[in-house]
Amino acid sequence: MKILWISNAPWAPSGYGSQTRQVGLRIAAAGHEIEFSANDGSRGDRDWNGLLVRGSGSDRFSRDSVREDLDRSGADWVISLYDAWVYTEQGRDPFAGLPRVTGWVPVDHFPTPLALHGWLEEHGAIAMSEFGHRCLRDTSEGFAKSGRRAFPVSYAPHAVDDVFAPVESRFREQIDVPEDAYLVGIVAANYGTRIYDRKGFADMAHAMALFMETHRDAYLYVHTLQQTFDGIDLPMLFAFKGVDAHRLRWADQYAVKKLTVSDEQMAHIYSSLDVLLATSRGEGFGLPVIEAQACGTPVIASNWTAQAELVGEVWSEGRAGFQRHPSGWLVAVDPDWDPRQGADFAKPLIGSITRALNEAYERRGDVAISEAAIAKAAGYRADAVFDRYWRPILAGMEAELRTPNREDRRAAKRAAAQANRQRRQLRAVG
Repeated sequence: MKILWISNAPWAPSGYGSQTRQVGLRIAAAGHEIEFSANDGSRGDRDWNGLLVRGSGSDRFSRDSVREDLDRSGADWVISLYDAWVYTEQGRDPFAGLPRVTGWVPVDHFPTPLALHGWLEEHGAIAMSEFGHRCLRDTSEGFAKSGRRAFPVSYAPHAVDDVFAPVESRFREQIDVPEDAYLVGIVAANYGTRIYDRKGFADMAHAMALFMETHRDAYLYVHTLQQTFDGIDLPMLFAFKGVDAHRLRWADQYAVKKLTVSDEQMAHIYSSLDVLLATSRGEGFGLPVIEAQACGTPVIASNWTAQAELVGEVWSEGRAGFQRHPSGWLVAVDPDWDPRQGADFAKPLIGSITRALNEAYERRGDVAISEAAIAKAAGYRADAVFDRYWRPILAGMEAELRTPNREDRRAAKRAAAQANRQRRQLRAVG
């Protein structure tokens, strides 16, 4: 079986890049053929570990080139690791009419956004969180009850490689933070946030300003770009919210911009933190939460969508309040309507974030919470995730290849009819 995998390039230091890297190599090792189609601006075709990575198109999400990439690859299946909404904009679904397409998709709203229903009905999905799996399954069952086509849904979570583990780190020294200081970290992408602050930078900045006022030994490290073409001016935001600039540290902007921060370096960063602050307004998974926990660092996250299960339990409607768990805290939220996709994001409550920061501060250096964080992340190790979830998914794809679908049968009938016509014409000439 040959797969065309469409996502960020496997060398991209992003959540999609890391999962492309992990799963792609394991698909190849399992004996399948695989090619990649990059949608992150990577130009030109490249060889990566003996596998072909086709460069991006001119469209921001490569919607103008993936269909041709598929034709050239001769792949049996398309797996798209990306947000499904990008393929619904302006009716530009490049996979329309294709029989073997599935999206490994995030669900970062509640319930499944209305804007995705048509695409899901045609193509089906692999959920990347248990929360997302529940939402997609409910949507598919709802379709069946209303007379629409139920779509196939499976589940495979994101995962982390073994490089994410506690290490002796000198990162504090590198960013001039005292060893006895209390260091809070934020790791989040500052892209696509100009219209909507999905990562919750404003909420986190507000809470950190309040926390730092009462904890003079507290510092904040922010791992993202300070400014991007479609993101927030974060230095201006943090100054406006009152975060003490003398205790605020930023990632090396050149390294982040050039995408040169390795997983090994990230493990050193996570290991140097006392707590990771990750109270976004909605996550399809939230990879930094698991990466930090794998390094023994507790996490403060929003009690919403996929984040809840990464710290506590699978989120369900009615469970949005403050919670303590062995490996961290979930903060209370209020639903926040997203008119673009037709479902709710969530607004983390500033007081709840501050409460979690204060409780985390009281447990600084607690070995039990660090051990609990490592144990929580253990279920998301890449080899185990591939064996448990991806092997059955791939086996199901192979089985479907051996069972022609309606489109295949129609195409075969058309080909047979054409061949019969040609034979009759030849006999008539003869």
